[in-house]
Amino acid sequence: MKRKLAAILALMLLLTATIATPVAASAEERNGGTLIVRASGDPVSFNPSVTADDYLYPIAQNLFNRLVKMDASKNVIPDLAESWEVSDDALTITFHLHEDATWHDGVPVTSKDVKYTFDYIKDNETCYFSSRMADVTSIETPDDYTVVFNMASADVSFIARLGWYATFILPEHIFNNGEAWEDNAASTTNPIGSGPFKFSEFKQGESVTLVANEDYFGGMPNIDKLIFSIIPDDQTAVQALINGEIDVLESVPSASVPELLANADIRMALNEYPSPMRIVFNLSNELVQDVAVRTAIAYAIDRDEISEKAFAGIQPPEYAMYPSLIEWASNQEDVLPSFDIEAAIQTLEDAGYTKDADGYYVRGLTIDVFESAGYPDAAKLMAATLKQAGIELTVQVHEFNAWYQKVGIERDFILELQGGFMGPDPSALRDRIGTGQGSNYAAYSNEEVDNLLALCVQTGVQADRATYLKQVQKILAQDIPYINIVAYAAYDANRANVTNLPIDGTGQWGWSEYTYTQIN
Repeated sequence: MKRKLAAILALMLLLTATIATPVAASAEERNGGTLIVRASGDPVSFNPSVTADDYLYPIAQNLFNRLVKMDASKNVIPDLAESWEVSDDALTITFHLHEDATWHDGVPVTSKDVKYTFDYIKDNETCYFSSRMADVTSIETPDDYTVVFNMASADVSFIARLGWYATFILPEHIFNNGEAWEDNAASTTNPIGSGPFKFSEFKQGESVTLVANEDYFGGMPNIDKLIFSIIPDDQTAVQALINGEIDVLESVPSASVPELLANADIRMALNEYPSPMRIVFNLSNELVQDVAVRTAIAYAIDRDEISEKAFAGIQPPEYAMYPSLIEWASNQEDVLPSFDIEAAIQTLEDAGYTKDADGYYVRGLTIDVFESAGYPDAAKLMAATLKQAGIELTVQVHEFNAWYQKVGIERDFILELQGGFMGPDPSALRDRIGTGQGSNYAAYSNEEVDNLLALCVQTGVQADRATYLKQVQKILAQDIPYINIVAYAAYDANRANVTNLPIDGTGQWGWSEYTYTQIN
């Protein structure tokens, strides 16, 4: 009973903390014009509720709505739901929708669309959020603008998780036609959302163009057109910003930071996210099933060198199993080992490994890496120090969509290098390492870990949650299904004449949302 009351308290605190009204655009604020934002690659599809597609995410933020969304500080604020409340037993969450929201084709958005979206996600394991829907026993729609989620047990993280990946509301009248979502034309060539911008054009490898939605329930956007310019190469993107060919560049490559900081025409803002770069082991592969091999690899990684050479010291070394940035939840005692080649060798020899004629204890390991600022360089630095420890590691670099197909869909890898947001609640660990979870690329399974993570979402008492989370991290530091390398920190840059950007919208508008952006 005490735990249940704590959960109720936490959910009610979440309720009162997040009911903030986004700033509405007005005719007086509109300056119009075209905003050009750099995108690193083509979206996998235009369906934002199937996979966790990083290339689609900022586009989807402007095309679609969710019940709730995250702001620049990764706090939950209203979106399609203008308010919500939680029952006394914390087993019923009721959302109240904006009554003037419409789809881009003019059809009203109703509670039936919400129910359809989440029922489909629950029934289809290929959907990224499907595993989290296991806690939802049913969804009710007492009227067109009220949605009720009935929960099997209290989960203090559920509302926040609705504001993360693959929870965008989709139009039932478009998708409920017997086709799988992936095959629907609205997922491939003609996306229809309810967001501040409408889809206009997609030129593969070149750009995605959106236009202002005059009927948006949050107010017509200040800009007329939003273009995501696809520029895979980071240095090309930096030069495009300097030349005025793009207006916004997120995650500036470390090597370009000094130059842009010195440019009076460019505004720079440092962002830190709980999204560490990490090696993930495929524990289904016999080459890394021995924890001695994983431990030796952990010893043989020089995080200081990677931080300095690949990220100019902007992204500091990370030894904790959960991001140090979230101080209350991060275990700073039970951490991964520091760089020590001799300890790596001793670990392998103690486990019975012997050198071959070429000086290797372990051979045949590969690491799959996507093209992103610093990632291939970091992997190559890892391979060099692992070689000193007698561990052969071959670096395989892919374009992101090819990497995602190989790693995320087919799970065809031995080691892979990824980032990934570890929020908006620390229970995100369950997605990453919980048995059977969609983002558990490691195929890791530990019953004690699963039980502790279940307890973590059943209480709103932070001290108790921290205890469970730190016990989980202690086990993870022993089992090593993944190795955190560096924390995430990067500068976002924009032309100085652009204001009201996503990074400025804490408590007002969403992460990667350009509804209220102005070109002055």
